[in-house]
Amino acid sequence: MTHQFPINDARPLPVLTDITIDGRSKGFPGKLPVTPLADIGAKGWNVLRQDLPFPVAVLDIDALNHNSEWIKAVVSHYGVSLCPHGKTTMAPQLFHRQLADGCWGITLSTQHQVQTARHYGIERVFLANQIMDPVFLAYIADEQISDPDFDFYFLVDSDEGIDLLQRVALGKSGFRPFQVLIEMGSTDGRTGCRTMEKALHLARRIAAIPEVAVLSGIEGFEGAIRGKDVHEIEDRIVRFLGLMVDVATAAEKEGLFGGREVLLTAGGSSYFDLVARVLTKARLASPTRVVLRSGCYIAHDALMYEEQVARALERSPELAALAIKPRQALTVWAVVLSRPADDVLFLNIGRRDVSFDSHLPRLLAYVDTSSSPEVRPLTGSHQTMLLYDQHANISCSSDSPLRPGMLVQLGISHPCTTFDKWDVLSLVDDDHNVVGAVKTFF
Repeated sequence: MTHQFPINDARPLPVLTDITIDGRSKGFPGKLPVTPLADIGAKGWNVLRQDLPFPVAVLDIDALNHNSEWIKAVVSHYGVSLCPHGKTTMAPQLFHRQLADGCWGITLSTQHQVQTARHYGIERVFLANQIMDPVFLAYIADEQISDPDFDFYFLVDSDEGIDLLQRVALGKSGFRPFQVLIEMGSTDGRTGCRTMEKALHLARRIAAIPEVAVLSGIEGFEGAIRGKDVHEIEDRIVRFLGLMVDVATAAEKEGLFGGREVLLTAGGSSYFDLVARVLTKARLASPTRVVLRSGCYIAHDALMYEEQVARALERSPELAALAIKPRQALTVWAVVLSRPADDVLFLNIGRRDVSFDSHLPRLLAYVDTSSSPEVRPLTGSHQTMLLYDQHANISCSSDSPLRPGMLVQLGISHPCTTFDKWDVLSLVDDDHNVVGAVKTFF
């Protein structure tokens, strides 16, 4: 992995020196010659001067820095570790920034994601997934053999998964035992063992083959748990996390763990406070590390996670007492294309550009390019009604100031599915100057 640090910000991001972009890159000028990613911040571009083509996705570097401070305060308060999910951004520059901020490792889900992380020098990876593909598992085994510093963890929830571990390990010279966690699951969730009996059965099988694998902990994903209302969901999550603790306690009592420490980890960005509160109550004799895997914190959003963090502050007063909360770092700028009626207008942005799996984008502010580059908050009613491939249908009040040619800033919901629509995102400062760029690998 090669990277260097630019000097245009007090807390810079690494710049990938093996990447170039040009006019074919979405969100960059059509006449841009082949240019190193590291040189983008020196171009002198400004979003509001329309130096970039629209639509364009941008990351506010000050908000990224702020969100780093927020999550540091959270994990420090609870005494836990953070292994953020890299699938959110799939940006090795941000991975390295997160590790420099003190994150324990990077969480990933697929072989492609792991290969990308490995190419850019990520040494500790937590795979929040099971591996039933022998090619993927053989790749991990070979990476562990070739790099003694590669610290990799993944999940199992079946006898078939353990059988595959044994088949792949068979006959590999220099093989290093896999580090696995038993995955627990809820009755209406996704993968994972539904009962303590099943989990302990698998734990005993793993403990019986120390030359193949070691049991390193207990894992679960609470974000898939459903209920009739938010209170039922949260009650069920607490019970599920309690089951994880009970399984870990029973496994330790039988001497089934074989790693350096016992990992207790669960995951999304919606219930991180519940995860931290419940899992830190485990009283194991072994060294224990509670690991959160929230990934969306670094970009935050204007809808889904804004609401989820607000709920976390409500149910966990200790979070509110920290007096800091995340800020929206990822926004997308578009142009008003048409206003065919008083109550409707169209933007040059669509589902190829912004997320729509959770909520449709929210209109935040505008710039009247015919007068001044001042960013003004939008007043009155503006609502995204429908996204086409390259158009957004916006319902507006008759007194809306928006006219064709104006710039509009949009907030998004669930940043994961906006990041994956951009090969490169511009980094901007408070004055909307482009100070760098972030490359993604989806």
